[in-house]
Amino acid sequence: MHMTDIAETEHSHHVAASNNAPEYGSDLMVQLLRDLGAEYIFLNPGSSYRGIHDSLVNFLGNRAPEIVLVTHEMIAVAMAHGYAKATGKAGFCILHNLVGLMNGSMSVFNAFCDQTPILILGGSGPADPAERRFIDWAHSANTQGDLVRPYVKWTDEPATLDAALDSMLRAYRKAVTPPYGPAYVSIDAGLQEQAIASAAMPDPKLPRYQAPPKIHPDPAMIDKVADALLGARMPLVIGGRFGIQPAVTAPLVRLVELAGAAYVDDRTIVCFPSEHPQNMSGDRKIRGEADLFVCFDCQDLTAATGGYGSTRSGIMGMGAGAKEAAVVDVSLGDYFGNSWTRFGGPTPPADMQVIADPLLALEHLVAAVERKLAAGAPAALSARRAAIAERHADLAARRKQKLEARFAETPVSLERITHEVYQAVKDEDWTLVVRNHRTWVEGCWPFAGAGQYLGGDGGGGVGYGPGAAAGAALALKGTGKLPVAMIGDGDFMMAPGAIWSAAHHRVPLLMVILNNRSWGNDELHQREVAEHRGRAVANAHIGQRTYDPDADLAGVARSFGAWAKGPIFDPAEIAGALREAITEVKAGRVAVVEVVTALT
Repeated sequence: MHMTDIAETEHSHHVAASNNAPEYGSDLMVQLLRDLGAEYIFLNPGSSYRGIHDSLVNFLGNRAPEIVLVTHEMIAVAMAHGYAKATGKAGFCILHNLVGLMNGSMSVFNAFCDQTPILILGGSGPADPAERRFIDWAHSANTQGDLVRPYVKWTDEPATLDAALDSMLRAYRKAVTPPYGPAYVSIDAGLQEQAIASAAMPDPKLPRYQAPPKIHPDPAMIDKVADALLGARMPLVIGGRFGIQPAVTAPLVRLVELAGAAYVDDRTIVCFPSEHPQNMSGDRKIRGEADLFVCFDCQDLTAATGGYGSTRSGIMGMGAGAKEAAVVDVSLGDYFGNSWTRFGGPTPPADMQVIADPLLALEHLVAAVERKLAAGAPAALSARRAAIAERHADLAARRKQKLEARFAETPVSLERITHEVYQAVKDEDWTLVVRNHRTWVEGCWPFAGAGQYLGGDGGGGVGYGPGAAAGAALALKGTGKLPVAMIGDGDFMMAPGAIWSAAHHRVPLLMVILNNRSWGNDELHQREVAEHRGRAVANAHIGQRTYDPDADLAGVARSFGAWAKGPIFDPAEIAGALREAITEVKAGRVAVVEVVTALT
């Protein structure tokens, strides 16, 4: 059989499934994954879960869930992460005992910070010392879950088959109960390979295994926030991670318009129409003028509102807020996390707190404001809307001027590449599944609102992009959506093997690599340190630049099975390359375009 035939066999699910009753513990485990709705399961093979692997293939026939083979465990978790955000459902993956869990741990941390539901199974053991080989001793631990315990919602190491099935269900419930997050269950190899005389499967549909209803806001607090909004001199509404839900936009726009408020997106998310006249995202002064912040589902309330005021570095600052401003926190933040990581910042500076499902609270707040305005809106609201709209128009004009000024630059300016990719896909039904972090340029890519961009990595772990893009694109396969990813060269080089997984599964995906041939964020830090110390800024590139030799990233993508073009130096060539790439994506392929870009 040729390799292409093997691939087609996998994709067509022509693997013979057993028609017999479950015979082994692992048969029950994979049946439970199917009952939980697992469509795909992301993994890199490992002997510690060889029983589960066999059951996926020879008991279920590699269908529901279908195995997605990856080249590194970090990619497995990142693909599950991207899949979960694209579908709104849990992602599933399996990690090989200690070493696989170590490899995947960075991506587990990202998913934890990003509050994304993933059920992670880990092979372990065998628990019985008499059954262990040398490598089983080396790769086993008394408490394997300790490796990720500080940054998962829950972890368990069940000792019996019944306990393992119950633990999987409990972990799933933990993962899909807001605020979401990954859960890890270590499954003993001996339990997987244990022969069973009869099958006593728990029912996943029982209430005990379901996520609880959404948490409703306190009506009195909603009324208080509505009064504060209407009584503020300059209210500022900030939308956070709930922006991956398309339903967010309509009520958020309604609230901002009713209250005559200014609006900004939190970092690495889009909730609001870019061209709405009250959208002031990217205005570094607006926070300092606000006397009230109303923050929905923001990752770090301090960063979103007042900023940190650090004199150590000005990199990634979003503009300081007024110290006397009141802050409203609408989130489930206090129900999430632990004390191990400092992620999320210090104790949130909230003057009013609405602990509830953020979207549900938003809808209740809109209704409250509408009731209060039924008797007539204050004249100040209309005047404030007009002033904000004028300021928005000025901001848009300045952005346009900057794009025009940098349009012909080589290396390609970040404004130009962002503009070109948007122009190439604007008439398609696109979803921006991943975008570059610090180098994203506001105002060059207009969004209609929430759900068009799936948000950032959560924990700032480089290497998220390729796997998350591939996982999200796999989730969108067959929907007619055009998945688009814009990632940096460093992000790509951390996990290029994700391209192979996407190509192997015939996943349509447009990936644009912004290659500045530097670990750019840290090169900027080296410049800043040198300036502070009065030293040679010209040396900032040393230990940062990836040249001599120049990595052929398009060639790497091509070697993994993608269609690829680049590196592109001339900005005039970008549009043509993107047209070719989109044709390939529509034909069901991964298409990668590498563009050499400026550092800033």
